[in-house]
Amino acid sequence: MKKASLLFILLFGFLINAQIISGTIFSKEDRQPIPYAKIGIENENTGTIADENGHFKIELTNIDINKTLKIEVGGFEKYAVSVAHFLKEKQRPIFLTEKVKDIQEVVINPKKYIRKNWGINTKTQSIQIGHIPSKSEEDLSKEVAMLFKTNKKAKIEKININISNFKTDKPVFIRFTVYDKNLNSILTEDLHDEITSNKIVDNTYSYDVSKNNIWVNNDFYIGIQLLNRFEGAFYMSGALMGNKTIYRNYLGEWKKVPMVSPAINIDVKVQK
Repeated sequence: MKKASLLFILLFGFLINAQIISGTIFSKEDRQPIPYAKIGIENENTGTIADENGHFKIELTNIDINKTLKIEVGGFEKYAVSVAHFLKEKQRPIFLTEKVKDIQEVVINPKKYIRKNWGINTKTQSIQIGHIPSKSEEDLSKEVAMLFKTNKKAKIEKININISNFKTDKPVFIRFTVYDKNLNSILTEDLHDEITSNKIVDNTYSYDVSKNNIWVNNDFYIGIQLLNRFEGAFYMSGALMGNKTIYRNYLGEWKKVPMVSPAINIDVKVQK
């Protein structure tokens, strides 16, 4: 009888501590679901990714209630509350506020700007960086960001990825983030696309951001993250480039990628 009672107490304690929370993320302005938002515990490798309909489920079992839970997606203000508050809140629909788009279009004088390509252009298969989310949860959560150094004013026109192997059963949803040197997003809208084989030309996928009016005048990072599950593999060419690249899982701490950087490059208009 004592053993049965002890077993019941242990099981009851486990059920109390098990905290699996689900909900849906919406835009506050138009009440539409926001797909593939990142949800995570600040500076921890714990989190999840909302699906294409904004639905999410996150396990907070044994997470310190004083930690901060964050939700991030380009074009929206960050959502941050304590885990204790999040667990207590009964309203599971979460509404994010769109960032104010007050950036004025800048007319470029062609005599003062020149076109350049910055970054890594290698198309080798001897060094590859792969994503196989069907086999690794970490691959689904990982965001990679590459450093670009500049002290001149420049407008980002295209983001390019050299892909060495693309064999997937469905389009791959990708999100781009442009961070300043302190790793704060500078975007006022979400930059995302679906990569399909017909968008890869000469082993390069390009995403045109010329109309998004993205200006930089100091060191910055370009971040990429694959956000949906798929069967197959997605491999980028790579290069031995030292400490140019960092990564994080969910919204955890950024860490350096030792030696290897993915073949990410950008087309820019840069001040002479």
